[in-house]
Amino acid sequence: MGEIIELNPPEKMQRYAVYSIRNHTDEGLLYTRSFIVLKNGYGVITRFTRFHEFMGVYDNQTYRPLTANPEGKMYFVVAMLNHVLIDHGAENGIRHVFGITKPMLASFFDAYALEALADGSHRNAERVKQCISTVTLFMYKLAWKYGGYMKIKRAELYVERTFMTKKGKQIKRKVPDFQATGIVDANVIFRDIPTKVIEILIPMAFRYAPDIALAMCLQAFAGLRASEAMNVRQESSPYGPGLIITEVGGKVQGIKIDLRKELVLRSDGTEIGLIKKARMQDVYPPFVGTVAMAYQLHKQYLQNVKYEPEYAPMFVNSKGMAMSYESYRLKFKKLINEHLRPELIRSSDPELKIYGQMLYENDLGTHALRHWFTVQLVLRGEDIGTIQSYRGDKNPETAFQYLQNKGELVRELEAAGAELIAELMKIGGDVYGNS
Repeated sequence: MGEIIELNPPEKMQRYAVYSIRNHTDEGLLYTRSFIVLKNGYGVITRFTRFHEFMGVYDNQTYRPLTANPEGKMYFVVAMLNHVLIDHGAENGIRHVFGITKPMLASFFDAYALEALADGSHRNAERVKQCISTVTLFMYKLAWKYGGYMKIKRAELYVERTFMTKKGKQIKRKVPDFQATGIVDANVIFRDIPTKVIEILIPMAFRYAPDIALAMCLQAFAGLRASEAMNVRQESSPYGPGLIITEVGGKVQGIKIDLRKELVLRSDGTEIGLIKKARMQDVYPPFVGTVAMAYQLHKQYLQNVKYEPEYAPMFVNSKGMAMSYESYRLKFKKLINEHLRPELIRSSDPELKIYGQMLYENDLGTHALRHWFTVQLVLRGEDIGTIQSYRGDKNPETAFQYLQNKGELVRELEAAGAELIAELMKIGGDVYGNS
């Protein structure tokens, strides 16, 4: 037998990828620097490119925040480079970014929109629009600097169109001259939780998963994202408290959550979760009492937990370090599968029993808590601006979508009452011996 020869040995295979470096200042402020690199089949970086210089971030401004980083947008560009140059480079007859043409970009955008993801779903319209916008701007920046070498010209990338503002005024704006064809999935993410299930789930968390129960409350009653909840600190943190509580006459009147900075919360420097929008987040007033009670229970839990005092994270893993978003997600899933689902199946309430059966067919994630919170805001008659503020969203689009579906939400769900606080007080007595 002759010697086996690899036609495409791993060391010869090349693909574009995003490489990010996490760092922090002396004050503990985390920031990231990202680059587009080439990696071989072993995952080893073979070359750093300069493509990060053409992402268009803060190009026309004299000030750039230290924490600004276009990492998320780079994945769109990497997907395009791999599709056009690597996967279809031979048929396109090109090996360099300078050879990319407008039809090649259009073909990539269609492929991106039509591609089936691992779970069989497809990218939503907003994601595809972000991809087209990012890649078009990237190519425009390249053409601006290397126009004489590139096949694609700046004039091909954008077209001027007329839009009508909310006040009825016509404005002209340049938009990418592409239109991708995608697939709208009939199935939506399973995230609806009846209020009566929330009133079972939260007390259950303090009994069976006390390490994440407060995080669940911060999502359900303050609208935090799961990754943002992991950034909250204890009162004793050298960085300052993560929860700022205002009391009048011994009664809690308001709670703010400090999400202004991503800080180092572990001695090993591991990332625990991202803050999507830096802010001081108010707890929604009707839920202040519930969060205050949950916080007291969590502080009692922490009295018997070892943690790194130089960071004092609010949520701690088995090694005494700040809990990561991934650990939180898995603990939440375990709570649902091992405790909530069996409890609902055993219930004599038909609605609870049916919902328990639905949990066998659908995966309930932590995002469901934030969805429930948003529904509560809608049911209480809050407007777009208020919903956007309490959710910590950068734009009002999500709030608008919820308000459009208000009638359906009112039929399916009900507003939470005061019973939950009483149940948490009972949990405190049962678990920690409080009166």
